[in-house]
Amino acid sequence: MTTIKLYHENAYTKDFTANITKITSLPNAKWAVTLDRTAFYPTSGGQPFDKGMLDDLPVIDVQEDGEDIIHIIEACPVMGKVEGHIQWQRRFDHMQQHSGQHLLSGAFYSVLQANTVSFHLGTESSQIDLDIEDITPENLVEVEILANQIVFSTKALHTHWLNQDTIHSFPLRKAPAKDFAEIRLVEIADFDYSACCGTHVTNTGEIGLIKIRNWERKNNGVRIDFMCGWRALGDYQQKNSILQQVSNRLSLPASGILQGIEKQLLKTEEISKELISVKQEFYRNLATTLSQQGEIIGHNKLIVHTLTNITPNEINNIAKELVNKPHTIACIGGINADETKVHLIFSASPDVPLSMNHELKNILPLIDGKGGGSAQSAQGGGSNVDQLPTALTLAADHIKEQLYLL
Repeated sequence: MTTIKLYHENAYTKDFTANITKITSLPNAKWAVTLDRTAFYPTSGGQPFDKGMLDDLPVIDVQEDGEDIIHIIEACPVMGKVEGHIQWQRRFDHMQQHSGQHLLSGAFYSVLQANTVSFHLGTESSQIDLDIEDITPENLVEVEILANQIVFSTKALHTHWLNQDTIHSFPLRKAPAKDFAEIRLVEIADFDYSACCGTHVTNTGEIGLIKIRNWERKNNGVRIDFMCGWRALGDYQQKNSILQQVSNRLSLPASGILQGIEKQLLKTEEISKELISVKQEFYRNLATTLSQQGEIIGHNKLIVHTLTNITPNEINNIAKELVNKPHTIACIGGINADETKVHLIFSASPDVPLSMNHELKNILPLIDGKGGGSAQSAQGGGSNVDQLPTALTLAADHIKEQLYLL
């Protein structure tokens, strides 16, 4: 028996009574319930399913099965009559977004002759894909203004059931498949006519503000991200709050924030350059100190040291500074700021006849690490911070043994 779809008769139906016609046990310990009539909309046409209750059992999914609507619940109900209750806030949100999509798609077609090829109603925002290769900010403004003009004009939305004989009575924005027996048309009076099975508001004023958030190129077309109604209000409230906080932090009016940020970025860039210069001087001084503390072994000097709260790039700069001097070997270990990772750099001046790659790989297992390099320079990292002293001691002892044999 075909399920009567109350959401097509009246999308504002929140509560209803129905009879269970079938109960099916599912493999995932859930139950599929078929009713003789329902106001629960199933996932279809880019619109997600409705949530709500059947008596005291939550409806966690709604699916189409031919002409039947299947309600997925987590406990087995009792055959007979049930009370259905739609989660209205979710339903009305979907109505705003879906009706807004029709209106926005119609505006894109009116302004740019761009067809909507797909629609997705997401949990935070929604997207439509257009069959155009590019778009300009000016295009978006023009489309957005037109769409909101239609919102403020409170045009009526009507639905019609059409067949092959009556479909030509309306100027559809996009032709439907030719093999349909009956099709549902959603009309925005004197503006847009589109085939659709979703739930919609009764006039454009209920859609509320339509806001295009951004766009991107997608599959030889353009993807538009947008919000309508309460979602658009929430998005504006959040962004206005952020704007106000930034305004307060910079002690500037909202109109001067962009200029203020640009000034701050210039200052930051200048400070960064100064910091780089200071760090380079620090590396040179540290390298001089470490070199003086190095251990002389024959004609060579071995420098072994551990640094904390340091980046791999900074360790590398120090090691390079050290091995600029002849007959020098530098084994430098570094621990990152949160003390979760170790980074090692083993470097030698070109006149040292040892392989740093070989020496590093010998001790990498101790720090649960990976890495490698050349005879003159090798580096690697690992996660066993506690074993760093042992690893460096082992490496130093092995290097000393080889140096004494030279």
